[in-house]
Amino acid sequence: MKKKYKKKKYKLTLAIFLAAVIVSAVSAYVYDQYIPRVLVADTQTVKESHQWQFDLFVLGNRNVNIAVSTAQYDVYVTFWYQQNSVATTYLVRKQVTNITQAGFNVGVQQSGTYHLIVQKTEQYGETVTTIVHVEVIS
Repeated sequence: MKKKYKKKKYKLTLAIFLAAVIVSAVSAYVYDQYIPRVLVADTQTVKESHQWQFDLFVLGNRNVNIAVSTAQYDVYVTFWYQQNSVATTYLVRKQVTNITQAGFNVGVQQSGTYHLIVQKTEQYGETVTTIVHVEVIS
């Protein structure tokens, strides 16, 4: 009778230990994905446009902070998520002038690949360039 009891106690202890290891591993992964990190910190000379893309892991809701500044000419900032080849969800479409630095705080709800494009406005021809600085933190 005692041998059977010890065997059950051992199995229960093993099950609790394995569950604790699994919960710890999942928690560590989620924590690692959610600590704030710089996804993009780049300065580019833009003749027409420049695009960045990055992957985000999302459980529930996650904030993405986008800061864009332009040195000379106005630019448009577009931030989007594409679910498949047809459906595109635009999260930000704003103009940034050379006088201001624009900051956007965007809440995202889905894991996947996100795109950020900075495009020079059409009123300036293809012969001129502008320097933009982009920083994305999540």
